Amino acid sequence: APPLSPTIPTVVTIHDIIPLILPEYRGNATVRGYMRLVSRAARNAHVILTDSHASAGDISAYLGIPPHRVWVVHLAAGDEYRPVPAAAREETLRRLGLDVAPYLLYLGGFDVRKNVPLLLEAYARCRERLGDVPLVIAGHLPEHDSAFAPDPRPVARRLGIEDGVWYTGRVDEADKPALYSGALAFVFPSRYEGFGLPVLEAISCGVPAVVADGSSLGEVAGPGGLVVPPDDVEA
Repeated sequence: APPLSPTIPTVVTIHDIIPLILPEYRGNATVRGYMRLVSRAARNAHVILTDSHASAGDISAYLGIPPHRVWVVHLAAGDEYRPVPAAAREETLRRLGLDVAPYLLYLGGFDVRKNVPLLLEAYARCRERLGDVPLVIAGHLPEHDSAFAPDPRPVARRLGIEDGVWYTGRVDEADKPALYSGALAFVFPSRYEGFGLPVLEAISCGVPAVVADGSSLGEVAGPGGLVVPPDDVEA
């Protein structure tokens, strides 16, 4: 929340401009008013910091900011995100209700851009080839099913894969390194992220990531990721 009319040089951090890019996130008048304030403050700032080159390009394009005023400072995973040996992660995984490894892992939110229903469809199509490898979905599940935050459980039932999808609910930060480390791969098909820190956390734990193209995720994953089109179930 920088001053709208600064009298000295001002540096502003903008992580992303999702409400300007995705119509579903424009919300009510309060959100739209806030984004107008952010836009005005950004244009008056001396320098804008953002998390990725993808976000930098969007800020320049949507807010009309000259590229030389937008500086990229990538985020970093904490030191605790490193490979956890099987013996050390066993108790954590058991407490989370996971007594099978390896597994495919999704950890994140459930709002519509996260693309979780598509992930479930992809899992359903390749399940025979995966054999006994389940899909673990971690994160606080939606309180109710909606277009903005689709509940993955009805989707899994409709696809007939209920027995292969495991839900952990909310995961404490301290448990995440063990959860990442036990995965065969981290799958994060989000249509848009300003950075996508879970991808970097997973790779830091020695786990490859499958990510969607079109925003910052390919940039974040680098050589530790497989990049696929965000709406291509077969890919």
